[in-house]
Amino acid sequence: ADSLDFSDVKIGGDQVVVEIDETKLGKRKYNRGRVVDCVWVVGGIERTPEKKCFLVEVPDRSAETIEKIISLYVLPGSIVYTDCFKSYIPACKNLNLTHFTVNHSKEFVNSDTVVCTNTIEGLNNGIKHLIRPRNRSKKNINGWLWYFIWRRKNKKNLRKGFLAVLREIKYL
Repeated sequence: ADSLDFSDVKIGGDQVVVEIDETKLGKRKYNRGRVVDCVWVVGGIERTPEKKCFLVEVPDRSAETIEKIISLYVLPGSIVYTDCFKSYIPACKNLNLTHFTVNHSKEFVNSDTVVCTNTIEGLNNGIKHLIRPRNRSKKNINGWLWYFIWRRKNKKNLRKGFLAVLREIKYL
């Protein structure tokens, strides 16, 4: 069930740059509208022509949670780019990953190391455009994240990807 299963996705590798970031889905602006569950999602994308990625709902943004996600989805030897959120530093250090940061409160590209996280920020923006605010609940989020990754994986030929899914469902 290759076209249906993304649970074994590992990105990065020896000297491959992986951008990692977290995003919050489901906030209300100015306390207006109905209350929506807030969901945190951690994602990563490699800077390669394939742009393989992962997206995972997380209960919190603690260093332990971030470390667990990175260890599950990022291959050893990867070079990790993140923003300066405090949980990334100990997580990358404990996993012996080369880690560079950019401080978004000062700049979008680190002027010393030329590090930026625009690729993962763009991925997060794509998620927010796909998933309408009313669908950003804890009960729906994993299905939407799977759908988003499936569409990226099959973007060159959605019809062919859909037919592959139907064939696999037939034999489940």
